[in-house]
Amino acid sequence: MYGTDHLLKLIAACKQLAPLEIIVISKRTLELGSGVRVVFAEAVENLFAWRREAAKHARGSVLLFLGEEQIDSLSGLQRFLFPILYGNAQVVLSQHDPRNRRMTKQRPIHSFSLLVNNLFGRSDLREASLLDTPHAMTREALSKIGVELLAQPAQAHKRAVVSGLSIIAQAIGTGTEERMFLPQLHGSLLKELSLYEKLVIAEQLDLVSRLPFRGGLSDGGRRRDITENASGKNSGMPVTQVGKWPLRQTTLYSGKTVSVIIPALNEAATIQQVIREVLRLEPVEIIVVVNGSVDQTARLARECGATTVEFPYALGVDTGRAIGASLSKGDILLFVDADTIMTAHDLYPFVLACECGVDVALNDVSAFLSQPCADNVFVACRQALNLALNRKDLGIGSMVTVPFALRREAVAPLGWDILLCPPKAQAVYAQAGVKMELVHQVNSFTSNRLRPEKHFASSGMPPAVEQIAGDHVEALQFLAKGR
Repeated sequence: MYGTDHLLKLIAACKQLAPLEIIVISKRTLELGSGVRVVFAEAVENLFAWRREAAKHARGSVLLFLGEEQIDSLSGLQRFLFPILYGNAQVVLSQHDPRNRRMTKQRPIHSFSLLVNNLFGRSDLREASLLDTPHAMTREALSKIGVELLAQPAQAHKRAVVSGLSIIAQAIGTGTEERMFLPQLHGSLLKELSLYEKLVIAEQLDLVSRLPFRGGLSDGGRRRDITENASGKNSGMPVTQVGKWPLRQTTLYSGKTVSVIIPALNEAATIQQVIREVLRLEPVEIIVVVNGSVDQTARLARECGATTVEFPYALGVDTGRAIGASLSKGDILLFVDADTIMTAHDLYPFVLACECGVDVALNDVSAFLSQPCADNVFVACRQALNLALNRKDLGIGSMVTVPFALRREAVAPLGWDILLCPPKAQAVYAQAGVKMELVHQVNSFTSNRLRPEKHFASSGMPPAVEQIAGDHVEALQFLAKGR
């Protein structure tokens, strides 16, 4: 595909394996010496289709697929192939050596593979995927996957997993391998997507679009029927307000008003401390959506002057945000959680950003995570969505994480019901072209209350992980539908 000098070095390395054959797919005639078969492929539909063409001509019982951009050592390739040559695996995928993980910068695009592997119950594979080279498979594995599907590696990866093939991820390389300079494929600025990243995203979105709604994952018990009918004039909403609107007068925001939305379920221990901090922001109203509580959350919130919206049943995850927003009147909406006490000092920048013209002000939590996309599916979901939105600059910024703020003028026309699924709301806002930025850094992870019933599971995904993964699949399916 590129210059022959690097290709000749790669072929020389392959010959040390004493293979049955070496097949090179090329768009032009090449003279590469004895033992190398050049297959001419003038027009292939995408970057990955060469794999299909090579497999059509391959005769070996094991197929090793190598990219042109990296030359691995003989010992590295031998170690990589060992499991498949000795019958311990039918498919071998490459991954970073865990021992070098802290010293090696992870590629953001791998967040997609980590998410997909978790969806298919193979979290052990981490970011390893048939999208990347090198990878190897037996002839039997190839027959189950299908030669034609190799041109769509995300689909091929899914079929390999669901077909019950024995798949392992094997570390290869030490980070010192010779790499080819391919700016036309991998080159990009920090906030931009490279051509390779765009191609991988297209493959992964195509895969996600074919899954059941939300990937068949839990919805967190959301009452979508409630939010579909929510509006500021909905007389069916059980609203109880203490005092007259507005709650506070302020000169802080150049004439703009602030509404604070706080969903709450049995948060009597923290609700008053949360409200006391947001009162320092001088909001025009504080709306506490109390749902399914059996403690004194509502009474304690009213004692602080908040408006309470009370439901005798649980609304499910994030539904309270949509309800509260639909009843709000402020120009700027600030969202916080009832179990997370944050100082006014840390909340103010989100409101300030919206006052200054930002439409969606997000929390940048990247500084509080050591491995942004290597091991954490929560984080991988967020990064994958932002890449799909062509907002690489947002990193892992997400409306899943509070605090965040919205500017009413920009987002109200898009509807409040979308807030019940924060990743989808973020996708809707991005496609609508609203101004979305990271504006402040608050460590919301350590302050969140640990809930064993949500955060742990004896097998499979914990409920919270399943719900958040499903939310991001829903958002990605929304994007795929619009492509």
